[in-house]
Amino acid sequence: MFKIIVPIDFSSTSADALKFGCYLADTTGYDLEAIHVHDGYDGEDATVFMKGSARVRSRVRERLEKFVNLHADKMTFTGTHLNDDTLPFIKCREVVGKAISQLVIISKKEDTAMIVMGGVGSGIPNQATPVFGSVAKGVAMQAECPVLLIPQNTGVPKIERAAIAFDIVETLKELSDKTAFLRKALSPKMRFTHVLYQDDAREELIELDLLREVLKNDFPDYDVDFDLLPKGDVTNLLVDYALEEDIDMLILGRRPMSLIMNLLVKSEIPDIIGTCAIPILVAPLSK
Repeated sequence: MFKIIVPIDFSSTSADALKFGCYLADTTGYDLEAIHVHDGYDGEDATVFMKGSARVRSRVRERLEKFVNLHADKMTFTGTHLNDDTLPFIKCREVVGKAISQLVIISKKEDTAMIVMGGVGSGIPNQATPVFGSVAKGVAMQAECPVLLIPQNTGVPKIERAAIAFDIVETLKELSDKTAFLRKALSPKMRFTHVLYQDDAREELIELDLLREVLKNDFPDYDVDFDLLPKGDVTNLLVDYALEEDIDMLILGRRPMSLIMNLLVKSEIPDIIGTCAIPILVAPLSK
């Protein structure tokens, strides 16, 4: 059974992520797991108890369970509870370690469908979980499953319009395939968005490839609008486009890069994550 992972840092944004995770679990039929990654202490008696001791972990888990019971939507798991006072069962787990590395490890598991978490600047810094919001960018850039980032102060998102931003046709097709389960669950109005290249000849090849794909394979097999954005700074163009067109979720693809390639090639994704005020879904690409 696939599952949706919701990292919890006890902020209001992670509460929103949890509620939206409940909704996604209900609409997709996937399991839900709330996870708190901490440094082995819980902010109390840190000098008394050993790091990762059973007593500390028990207290952290108890706090996590209380948070989940308080913020999980009672009515999202339709049919799985007996009455309005019974919360749906959600697995809670605390993990000792560094947040980014532990969440990346979890993202590699075959049953992890996606991670839903607060975006940059949304966390509560404390001794147990330092600057959770800064973790969002690291997880989105390294995870091996789609990562949905919910901005601070946006509440529980309502996804009615979604846009896939693409550079080449292969990217568009892979992102369409990888987000099919969300498209079926949320039924948003879909848009394909492309920022024009500075090189006109390269742009003509992209358009020809897309035309061939549409004619040959009847792609896509769902209703969609195409938006071509003018040449310019990709980050600014996509952020402005999302706001002007009332896009509720912007879908981006992240290519795997070696350390050397990361130094040589600039990715716009971290900048978009840091500036965009709507939910962003970052999905890893195969190449």
